[in-house]
Amino acid sequence: MRALTRPKYFQGAVQKMLCEHSIFCTAPLLKELALIDDMTDVAPCSGLVGVLLVHGLNGGKSDMEELEAMLGAHGFCTETILLPGHGTDVRDMLPIGWPEWAQAVRDSLHALQERCEHVFLIGHSLGGALCLHMAASERIAGVVTMCAPISMYPGMLAAVRLVKRFTPWLPTIREDVRDRQARRKYTRGVYRHTPMAPVESMLQYLPLLRAELPNVTAPILIMTAIHDHVVPARDGRTIYRLIGSQEKHLVTFHRSYHVIMKDHDRDEVFARTLAFIQRHLPAGQ
Repeated sequence: MRALTRPKYFQGAVQKMLCEHSIFCTAPLLKELALIDDMTDVAPCSGLVGVLLVHGLNGGKSDMEELEAMLGAHGFCTETILLPGHGTDVRDMLPIGWPEWAQAVRDSLHALQERCEHVFLIGHSLGGALCLHMAASERIAGVVTMCAPISMYPGMLAAVRLVKRFTPWLPTIREDVRDRQARRKYTRGVYRHTPMAPVESMLQYLPLLRAELPNVTAPILIMTAIHDHVVPARDGRTIYRLIGSQEKHLVTFHRSYHVIMKDHDRDEVFARTLAFIQRHLPAGQ
């Protein structure tokens, strides 16, 4: 065991926060989170349980770094993939789309499965959709999606195709983060333009992903934000309704925008993610 100070993500009145800002608040969950909050010693990476984190479109590994650090501090083997076309120049993403992203996630999943007996998937936005796609055909221990798209808005695909005729990208005005301090920090690490062709590729695949949802049987935690300006919260409800998983949980946040793991509700996002994974660990872990 290696001694660590209590993670900052769980300092303060976690239980009070859960009851005030979540759509449900249960005694078993609060008891579990209280135990998490009291932890001062955590085990190093055991090699048996892995977590693969997948960022969203136009994002990067830094989007998931705080969540990954928290999970790593609790003994899980973590890896955040950098999706093809990201982390360099927006021009590099123009020829990239769903097939390349999906293959990259699948390759990373298989590599992590070689090291870990049980692997959980966590994805934000596009990353969440890719995790659902993996879960429909791969053996995984559980899935956590954050503001993942499944339908988006009517007419969006046609609008993207129209814009693409005149320009390859549009400027990103600002990241969809309600917390001003977090938004200033987060904006520095993302592309300042959104490429149209990759967005079109994602939108084209969503109907196929929707058809795959009944094939997903792993436990799932679906998190959405009612004030999300990128992915409508109803997409989370659609995923919940169509998913084949017998154990499924839907949580809707009311204080954050799209990037919930960086916004006002980030502490609860982290707490619920950790609680979900710990609840589905194999016996003896």
